[in-house]
Amino acid sequence: MKLKILLTAPVLFWFIHINASTITINKSSYAPGEIIKVTFDSANYKTDWVGMYKSTVSPGPQNSISWLYLNGEQKAPSETVKSGTLTFTTPVAEGNYKMCFHPNNGYTVLSTANFNVTTSGLAPVAGFYGSPYHILPGGTVRFIDQSLYLPDSWSWSFPGGNPASSTEQNPSVQYSTPGTYTVSLNVSNYAGNDQLIRTDYITVSDSAKKSTNVSFMHLNIWLDGTSVPNGNTYIRDIIASVKPDIVCFVEVENYSGDWTTKMANELASLGLDYYTGHINGSDASILSKFPVISSGPLLKSAISIFHIDINGNPVIVAASHLDYLYYACYLPRGYKCGGSPPYNGWSQIGSPDPQPVTDLTVISKQNLGSQRDEQIGEFLNYVKNETCPIVILGDFNEPSSQDWTSNQADLFDHHGVVYEWNTTRSLISNSFTDAFRQVYPDEVLNPGFTWPSYATGVGSTSWTPKSDERDRIDYIFYRGTGVKALDAAIAGPKSYYVKNTLSTSGTEMDNFVADTLPWPSDHKGIISTITIPAISDTTSVSAIGHPYILPFQMKVLPNPGSGVFNLLTSTNVSALIYIADITGKLVFSKQIDLISNNLNSIDINNVPPGVYFLSVDMGKYSQTIKIIKQ
Repeated sequence: MKLKILLTAPVLFWFIHINASTITINKSSYAPGEIIKVTFDSANYKTDWVGMYKSTVSPGPQNSISWLYLNGEQKAPSETVKSGTLTFTTPVAEGNYKMCFHPNNGYTVLSTANFNVTTSGLAPVAGFYGSPYHILPGGTVRFIDQSLYLPDSWSWSFPGGNPASSTEQNPSVQYSTPGTYTVSLNVSNYAGNDQLIRTDYITVSDSAKKSTNVSFMHLNIWLDGTSVPNGNTYIRDIIASVKPDIVCFVEVENYSGDWTTKMANELASLGLDYYTGHINGSDASILSKFPVISSGPLLKSAISIFHIDINGNPVIVAASHLDYLYYACYLPRGYKCGGSPPYNGWSQIGSPDPQPVTDLTVISKQNLGSQRDEQIGEFLNYVKNETCPIVILGDFNEPSSQDWTSNQADLFDHHGVVYEWNTTRSLISNSFTDAFRQVYPDEVLNPGFTWPSYATGVGSTSWTPKSDERDRIDYIFYRGTGVKALDAAIAGPKSYYVKNTLSTSGTEMDNFVADTLPWPSDHKGIISTITIPAISDTTSVSAIGHPYILPFQMKVLPNPGSGVFNLLTSTNVSALIYIADITGKLVFSKQIDLISNNLNSIDINNVPPGVYFLSVDMGKYSQTIKIIKQ
């Protein structure tokens, strides 16, 4: 119970109440995470309630596992609910439990119903994936079992493959002839068996030799697109004009992912269809014309990892918004950097004119005080063994080591400072290429500024009104054999704020797109077309590291279903479950502790029949599954 309760009712009334009120449950044994129906009768107070406890626990403040008033909420009804049924989710841990009926915000037990939670007697549920699933003739696919409930035998069927069948848990199969092939898996244990058939799952063709040119775009949308009047309409129109294949947004402040879904729906109304990718707790998201097979993990609360299928080729796309504090490039401009004393805050250093700080030791100490180096380090560690193409894009909140060179030392109020900024230097040292600098290697002819941009109708966006703070802090980096940037451009207007005044100086040679459209942000966007090579050697793709889908199995049964759906997972995880209709309207949301190899029930009996999208948001990972409510 999560609230303090005072007992104020007369003692005589308790005896009358004790003899009347009862609860019953629909059965005595449940799987972890299963729905339990609690029926109550003869309630006397609007503040009567039901709590769930371990069987050995005496009811009292803070002792309940979960609780509800008789209206099914944790807010008391306006009138007494005499009888009815409450819905609880059973605990994830096996053991003995009890439901208790309590009167009038108190802890007196009027009725008890005992039950146990167990995993015994559950038949397996088949699940698997193949990596890669689009190969050249003669290529090999490794199949990974992801079945639930601990099967002890496996029976695979691979029509057209060699071998054509297998009883191994994780077999490898070669396909020689072009075509599409079905794969099936039957699993069993002492309690039963299950079969999963994936029709036309493996594609074998020479088209796997063809590379794909993919346009990537990044845009900081400035606090959910709300900082500029009509900002979200402007964002929609920019995307509709540029038509990127994959776009990364940051400062998506609605952490539930609703903003990204709504933007996808807006674009769909214009005939542009995108898959969405968002991780709970991140302010970065993506839209992709290619399938977003899985989302996660979220690294250091700053870099969201997405696994995308580009014509059968697994590609990692990392949407990034790094720490904005300790913005040490302001020190040479004579402004504090939001760092540690004496440079905490953002005010001017000295007077009447800003006094530049050019000591590299001071600049380096302040810059390393940020979380940016730790955030990019976590990313580099995550991808250190990856051989598939990787693209990291976003707002790094730090200039480029390829920009603050001796050639720029006397430009843009650098005041002679030459410095290799850590974030971009770390990426370049780990074989990543800056798409913009690959296409435009001259940092003087093509400075490529993305900050601070003119924004429509809001006035100056400058943080250093007496200095030239223009910098390139928004990027697209890539890594991988055969991966190459073909072009690059700045998205947005040509005007920047220089000493608090609009200016286009120094940008005459830069390439701009969408520069005549209303602009919704204090950042400009960046866009680049990047060649993603075909899979020419199937052994170069890791079958284990970070596959196309979640590193564990997620399945909904039954599907279609009539009201109660069971979510099955092969790992223990706490997840936010939310269900939206095809328009993006949210119809259900609940935080649930999912337990591996067990039923985790979701009751949507009150939702009209139709097609819905069930999203499982696990913080580091997320997955969306289409369900049909009959």
